[in-house]
Amino acid sequence: MNTAVLLTPPPPPFDVAPISESMVRAIRPPWQRQLTSFYALQNVISRRPQLPLYVIQWDGDRGLEWMELGVPSDNLKPFHFEIFYGKESKRDEYYLECLRRAKLARGLVVEELFGFADLFLPMGADDVGQTFLYAGQFLTREPEWEWLAESWRQLTGREPTSANSDFVRFVRMALSLPVLTAELLSGLERFLGYYAAFLSAEPGSLDIQQEVDELNSTVFDKLWPIDVWVESAISADKFHMTPWYYEGQLTDWLKEGIGIQRLPTTAMTLMPLEARVEPLDPVRAMIRNARIQRALIAHVRDWPETAAVGLSDYGVSFITSPLRGKSDVRQRLELRERAERLQQFVYKQFGLRSVVGIGRSLPAGSSLYESHRQAVLALHLCLQLEQDVLFHEDHYGREQVTYSQLQDAATDLSDAFGRQRETEIKVAADRYVRLVLIHSDERIEVVRSQFLAMLFQLFGAIQRRHPMRQEARDRFAADLTRRVEEATTASDIIDTFKAALERLAFVSQKSLEGPKVMRLEATLQYLKENFAEQLRLPDVARKAGFSVPAFSRVFKQATGTSFLAYVRAVRVEHAKRLLASTPLTTEQIAQASGFQSQHHLIRSFKKVTGDTPGAYRKGASSHG
Repeated sequence: MNTAVLLTPPPPPFDVAPISESMVRAIRPPWQRQLTSFYALQNVISRRPQLPLYVIQWDGDRGLEWMELGVPSDNLKPFHFEIFYGKESKRDEYYLECLRRAKLARGLVVEELFGFADLFLPMGADDVGQTFLYAGQFLTREPEWEWLAESWRQLTGREPTSANSDFVRFVRMALSLPVLTAELLSGLERFLGYYAAFLSAEPGSLDIQQEVDELNSTVFDKLWPIDVWVESAISADKFHMTPWYYEGQLTDWLKEGIGIQRLPTTAMTLMPLEARVEPLDPVRAMIRNARIQRALIAHVRDWPETAAVGLSDYGVSFITSPLRGKSDVRQRLELRERAERLQQFVYKQFGLRSVVGIGRSLPAGSSLYESHRQAVLALHLCLQLEQDVLFHEDHYGREQVTYSQLQDAATDLSDAFGRQRETEIKVAADRYVRLVLIHSDERIEVVRSQFLAMLFQLFGAIQRRHPMRQEARDRFAADLTRRVEEATTASDIIDTFKAALERLAFVSQKSLEGPKVMRLEATLQYLKENFAEQLRLPDVARKAGFSVPAFSRVFKQATGTSFLAYVRAVRVEHAKRLLASTPLTTEQIAQASGFQSQHHLIRSFKKVTGDTPGAYRKGASSHG
C-alpha cells in the first residue's frame, strides 16, 4: 500500500476560529504569565542601571527597609557626598518627609534635595499605605554650572573650583545621572504602576508583558536609548559578545533599543573644540561636553543607521554603516558626509567647531572595537594634523614610525629646550606627540610611559644646569608628573603632557638660580589655580620663601612684570573666558574672577585689553 506524504497538514473537518493574542495570553500557565511579566519589567530597568529602583517599607516612624529591584551598582551617587560631608541626617529627614507626602497624596511624589531628584510612589495594595516604590537619584533638567556650584556650596560650605579634585568628582558624578524630562517621568510613573500591580498581584494572576513592552518601545526606547548595548558593540573585552552575536542579526527589540535598522560596520568619534584661543575652565568644559553628548545622542536617534554613546567626558562615539552595494569610494563619501552633518549640528547648536575620527569599516556583525580604537586615534590626530575629519586608514595606511624616528624626535625636543627657543620647543613637541601616538598605536599606557620618560629626561637636563636641593627636586618632579599619571584618556594625557612641558620651558628659560626659580615656578602655579582668592603680596612672598623686596625683584626678573600686574592679567584672562562662554552678569564674573567689585573688573579689564567687558563680549559673540 502506498502511503502519501503530506507536506501541509490536512484541512480541519470543521471550522476552527483563529486563536487571538488575548486567548494565547489567557491559556498561558500561571508560572509563565508570572515569568514573562517579570522579564518584561526587568528588561526596562536592568538595561538602564543609571536609575536604581527600590521597594521601601516604612514602619510609620523612623524605620525604613530597602529592597533593590535592579542590578546593584557601586557608582557614586549624591548621597555618597552627603554622607561624607555630614549631611546624612538631612537626607534621612528628607526621605521621611517625602514618604509622608506620598502617603497623603496617594500618588506619585517627586522631590529634590541639593538639586537631585527622587521619586516615590505608594503601592496601592498596602492597606496602611507604608510600602513604596522608589527611584533615584536623577536630574529633572540639564546640569549647569550655576546650580551645580550652588549645590556644592550647600553640601560642603566650600567654593567650587576646578583645582579641588573632590568638586571635580562631584560634577562628574552629577553628569552621569539620567536627565528625566516630563514625558519620561510620565512614562516612569506608568511603569512603576505596572510594577506595583505585579508585586501586589497573586502569583500568575496578572499578565502585563504586552503593556510593559508597548511602554518600553514608545517611551523609554525613544527618549532613553540603551547605551550599554552601544558600549558592548565597541568593548575592548574580546570575551564580551556584541548584542547581535547570538541572533546573527538585529532583532526588532534590538532595533528599538539601539535605534538602528541595520548591523553597524563602522565606528566614528567626535570631539568639540574650544570656541576661542583661551581654554575653558576644565569643569565648565566637562559640563558643556555633557550637554553636547546628550544632544548628539538624541539627535542621531532619528538616524536609522547610527547610534551613539558618550566618549569619556570629552566626546561622543558612534556606531554606523554606509549602504551596502556601493563602491568603497562612495561608502567613504557617505561616511564623510555623515561626519560633516554631525559637525554642522554641533556648530549650529553650540557655536563650536569639532573634529571627527573614522575607523575602518568591518564586516557586518563584527565587534567594532578595532574600528572604534582607530576612530579614537584618528580623532586625536585631527588636532595634530589640523584636519576636521580624518579616516584612520588615510594616515596610518601610509606612515609607519620606527623606534629610531621616535628617539630622533625626543632628541630634537631635548635640544630645543637646551636652546631655550619657545617656537622651536612647540614645533618639536607637536612632532614628538604625533610620533608617540602613531608608534604606540594609541595604547594609553604606552603613551603615558613615553611622555613620563621624556619629562624626566628634560627635568634631569634642567637640574644639571640649575642644581637644587633633593627635597625641592623631588617635590617638583612629583607635581610635574602627577597629572600625567592620573589622566584617564589619550586626550587628557596629551593635554597634561603639554602643560608639563610649558612648566619645564619656564624653568629652563630663566637665568635665576635653581632653588629660586623652582620656588617661583610653584608660586606661579599657585596663582593660576587660586586667582579667585584674596592674594596679598606679603602672604604670597612668605609662602614662596622670600622677603617682600626679594620676591618683587625676583618676580619681575622672571616674568617681566610686577606681582600685581601678573595677578590682574590672570584674572582678566579668566573673565574673558567667562564673557565669551557664559551668560553671567559682569558683577557675577567679577566675583568669580577674584575682583573686588564690578567697577574694579571694568577698570582692570580696560587696562589690560584696552576694551570694556561689554564690548569684548559683543565682539566674542559676533565671531562665534
